[in-house]
Amino acid sequence: MRFVRGENWDHFDVSAHKLFAMQCFTVSPDSNRMGVRLEGVLLFRKNDNDLISQAVTPGTVQVPPNGKPILLLGDCQTIGGYPKLAHVITVDLAIAAQLHSGVQVRFRQVSLPEAHRFLFQRERDLGLFRVGLEARAA
Repeated sequence: MRFVRGENWDHFDVSAHKLFAMQCFTVSPDSNRMGVRLEGVLLFRKNDNDLISQAVTPGTVQVPPNGKPILLLGDCQTIGGYPKLAHVITVDLAIAAQLHSGVQVRFRQVSLPEAHRFLFQRERDLGLFRVGLEARAA
């Protein structure tokens, strides 16, 4: 899964950043359409200060106090109070939605311009696919 840094990226130290981007996580059986709970290395914040609840979207990776990340999916809540470590890029959300218990996941950081480029590439490819379908149907 490719990701961009979340709003609360700086609430975690460098070791948590490296662990998130370098280690495999396993999808927990406790996962559902709201979110994929991940098991593996624990990611802890620099401090345990409470956060004000903020808007979240599908793709947000929140880290509760137990240190186990949760990747929010299409049926996720609209606000959350856990720190937002990362956001899985839009192009990879369809893959995230297909994750099931026991599957291993790795995360790779990309820049926001790269994420935009991947999205534009997908839109271009889908446009070409549509043109091909229309030409075949004609």
